[in-house]
Amino acid sequence: MLKKLKQQFRILPMVIFMAVLMLSVKLNNIFDQLKDPYAKRISISQSLAAAEEKNNQETSELTRILETGDSANADSPAAAKPQNTGFTQSEIMILQELAERREALDIRSREIDKKAVQLKVAEQEIDKRLKQLQEHEQKLRKLIQEYNEKERAKINALIKVYSSMKPKDAARIFNTLDIDVTVALLKDMKPSTSSAILAQMNAEKAKEITDKIIGNNF
Repeated sequence: MLKKLKQQFRILPMVIFMAVLMLSVKLNNIFDQLKDPYAKRISISQSLAAAEEKNNQETSELTRILETGDSANADSPAAAKPQNTGFTQSEIMILQELAERREALDIRSREIDKKAVQLKVAEQEIDKRLKQLQEHEQKLRKLIQEYNEKERAKINALIKVYSSMKPKDAARIFNTLDIDVTVALLKDMKPSTSSAILAQMNAEKAKEITDKIIGNNF
C-alpha cells in the first residue's frame, strides 16, 4: 500500500505538468481566435488604404496630364524611361491630344473675346458719330426754319408795301421783277389787290404770271 502511494506521488507532478501544458495550448488557441478578427480588420484596412493611395496617385497623374498637356515631356531624356502612371501609351496620347485641343479652344475663345471688345468699341464710336450727325441735322433744320421765317417776313413786308401802293405804280415795278418773285408776292395778296395790279401790268407778263400761278396751284 505504501509502495503504491509512492508511485502515485511520483506520477502526480507529471500529470500536473501535462495538464498545465494542455491548458496553455487551449489558452493560446483562444487568444489566437480572439486576435484573428482584429488582425483581419487590420489587413482589410491596410488593403483599402493602399488601394485609395493608388487611386489618388492615378487621379493626380491624370490631372497633371490634362493640365500640362504633357505625358512626361516626351522630348526630354526622362521620358525615355517608362513611368508607372497607371495609363497606357495610347491613353496618354489621347489625353495629350485632348489637352492640345483644349488649349486651341482656349486660344480661339480669347481671340473671340478680343474681337468682341473691338466690335463693342467700334459700335460705341458709330453711335457717337450718329449722335453727332443727328445733332448737326437738328441744327441745320433749325437754320433752314429760321431762314424761311425771315424770308416769309420779308415777303409779308413787301406784300404790305405793294398792297398800299396804287395798282398802276405797283404794276410798273412788277414788270421789272423776276417772275418767281412777282408770283410769290401776288399769290399772297388779297384777290382784289392782285387783280388790280395784274390789270395794269404788261399783257404778256401778266399772262405769264397768271399761267405760273395757276400751274403752282395744281
